Parts: sequence; structure tokens; C-alpha cells
Amino acid sequence: MTETDRRLKDWLNTNQVKRERMCLEVLSIQPGYFDIRPRLPKGGPDGARDMEGRHEAGLCFGAVGFVNDATDTEEHRKQIKKKFREDLASALKKRKSEAPKPTSFVFFTNVGLTPGIVENLTKHAYENSIEHCDVFDRERIRLALDSNRGYAIRLRYLDIPLSDAEQKDFFSAWGDEIGAAIGAKFQGIDQTTKRIQFLLESGMPLDHLSTRVKLNASIWEVCQGEFFFQTSLSLRLHSEGLMGLTYGGGTKEIKEPPEKSNAQKTNFRQNSQYGFGFSWILPGTPFYERFVEGVEGIERPKNHEKNGTGDEIRTLSSSGILEVEQENLFFQTLSEPFIFRFSPTCNLLELNGCLILFDCNQEIAEHIEEISIFANGYELLTIPKEKIRIEDGSFDRLRIPSEGKQQSDSHSWVTLRPSEIASCFTIDLTGKTPKRYDWQ
Repeated sequence: MTETDRRLKDWLNTNQVKRERMCLEVLSIQPGYFDIRPRLPKGGPDGARDMEGRHEAGLCFGAVGFVNDATDTEEHRKQIKKKFREDLASALKKRKSEAPKPTSFVFFTNVGLTPGIVENLTKHAYENSIEHCDVFDRERIRLALDSNRGYAIRLRYLDIPLSDAEQKDFFSAWGDEIGAAIGAKFQGIDQTTKRIQFLLESGMPLDHLSTRVKLNASIWEVCQGEFFFQTSLSLRLHSEGLMGLTYGGGTKEIKEPPEKSNAQKTNFRQNSQYGFGFSWILPGTPFYERFVEGVEGIERPKNHEKNGTGDEIRTLSSSGILEVEQENLFFQTLSEPFIFRFSPTCNLLELNGCLILFDCNQEIAEHIEEISIFANGYELLTIPKEKIRIEDGSFDRLRIPSEGKQQSDSHSWVTLRPSEIASCFTIDLTGKTPKRYDWQ
């Protein structure tokens, strides 16, 4: 006789509450049963329904018939057979305004029953319109409690600890589920922490704003190194007068094809590119007073005229080597402050809901795989090629800097818009937390 079998006989003597709760939990781990709940486990007229729930056959009622100091004598078996019939009859008794009759009936007892007795009991249930009947005698309850699904129930109600072998069995069966549950909990904490970190950093002024364009071939293969690309970003609300930013870059000079530079086996490259950034500032605002009024030598785009809605001034210049073998274009605007800021800026969170468009020469557009926008180490927007619609553009939309050699007829100019109904791309910082990169 196992310890589980022995304790089922007398461990819960007179404790009907624990008896019913243990049997309910045993039933809940059986296949085919779900939504199992107690009726009146602390006592009271429960209509022979210690528990109820659902079975594949339909509505299920359950009853518990334990005896104190259970034995497998004829006396106790006779007592249980009578208890089964009484509980079944009571469960099937029609009551006004109550739930319909069950189609499934389950009975628990701590008395050992023979297969013949169990067969007769289930036959009696079927003769009374029950479609499914389960009888859990002491041996069947023991088998459930001594399985890896029942170890926890056994410990809780019979106070039987797990042996070393049972612990290995338990964690072998449930280790993955436990790990997944713990992982999900920590994942939720991690997501909350990242959101808090982002909200704290979102109020800081922008030091970096950049666009990365990923191509499906090298710059040389795509356009022989000749390109122009710009990002136009308009804020929903101006920030101290800053209404938007336009930045990008283009080819400055091509002196050698890639095979020539490779043949020379030197790191020195003669091809060059330029970068630019223009800020759109509203007159009569703090940034306008600081960066425009009384400032001499301000550069504006070649094809732009000042008007009453704002003034575009150049706030960033750069020049560098153009590696035509690369498959990525990278453009940046804004800069880190040193004693004071050299250009108008806004907070990271003020980019929420901003409107974004891209303009470039057609050769580049046809080979774009992905466009990404980063700010202060966060990836704010990533647009795959299937989300991009190429439409005819206009040279007048471009903000060509002084060193730019591009002309209206030097390329076919296009504008990149969302493939969906929207006319502009946008950044959502309220509905989701952007991914953060540690660039150091």
C-alpha cells in the first residue's frame, strides 16, 4: 500500500471542504473536462452537486462520497453504492429556475470499488439519460495524485512531499512551461522598464536625427555613384518656432570607378559626397530670433524663396568620402551641443505624429530595400520596400545646397510615399516603444 493510498483512507476524516476541493482539482486535470468550479464546499444544500462544469458531452455535475477511515469492506461499498444513486437522482431532479439537467455525472469516493461495481454504477447512470459517467474510486484518485500533473494536489491536501524521482519527473514534464511563464513575467517587466526609460529620455532635446537607406545593390551598380536623397520632416506643432527639418545628401564628385581604387590597393578614395540640413523656422519665435534675425551669411536652398509661412535656413554641412561599393546611404542632421546649441532642435517626443516624405533620383528609388529613421539612439521608423510607393516628383521639392550640382534635368525625380492610403509616413511614439540601440 502506498502512502497516497493510505492517506486517502483517513487523512481528510470529517474535512468535507478539503475533500471536495481536492476532488475538484483532480477532475480539472482530467482530459475532456473544463470550467470546473465548486458549488457549496463549505456546506449547505447543494443538490448533490459538490461541483459542476463542462464535459465534451455537455453539462457536468459531480459529487463526493468519502467515508471516515475508509475500508474496502462490503459495508462501505454498500454505503457508497447507495450514496451514488442518491446523488445521481438528486442531480437529475428538475428544479424550477435552475440549470438544465446534466448530460455528464462524476462521482468520487475514497472506498476501493471492484470493476463490476463501477460497471453497474455507470450502467445505472446511462439508464437515467446520462451520456457520460466517470467513477473515481480510491485507486483511480491515487493514480491521478501520483502522476506529474497531480503531485502538487497531493502535496496540498495530503501533505505528501515529492521524492527525488518525482521531482525530476515533475520538472521534466513542466520545466518548459514553468520557464515560459517566468520568461513571460520578466518580459513584461522588461517591456515596462524600457517604456519608462523611453519616456524619461523622450523629453530630452534631439542631438541626432538620421536616415539610413538600404539598397539591394552597390551605389555604383545602382547609379554609377550619382545620387541625391532627402528626408522632409514636418512637426505637428512647432517647437519654439521649429516647424520641420529637411536633410540628406548627394554626390559631390566621382573621380574613379571602384575597380580603379581596388587596383591601387589603398584606403584613399577620391570620390566624395556632401551632406546638408535645413531647418524650417517660423518668424517671430525664439529660434527665429536666435538663428535668423541679425545673422549674416545665412544659406537657403537654391530653389527656395522666403515666404510668410516660415524661413528655411541651412543648419548643417558635411563632406566626406563616397564609398561607391557600399549598399547603404546614411544621412544625418542636428549635432551635439558644446557650450550652446548650433542649430534649432526639438524634444524626441515632439516627433510623435510628424509627417515624413522622401525625395530622390529614380535610379535610387527603384533599388531601395528599406528606409529607417533613428533619433538619439532609438529606431523610430523602419519602412520595407513593399510599404513604399514611388510616384513622379518635382525638382522644386528638393532642397539643393550651394555645393549641390543636381539640376532639374540631371535625373528623373521621384517622391516616396506610403503604399497605403496615407499621403505621408508618420512616427508613432504613444502606441509603442521604439527599439533602443547602444551605439557605443
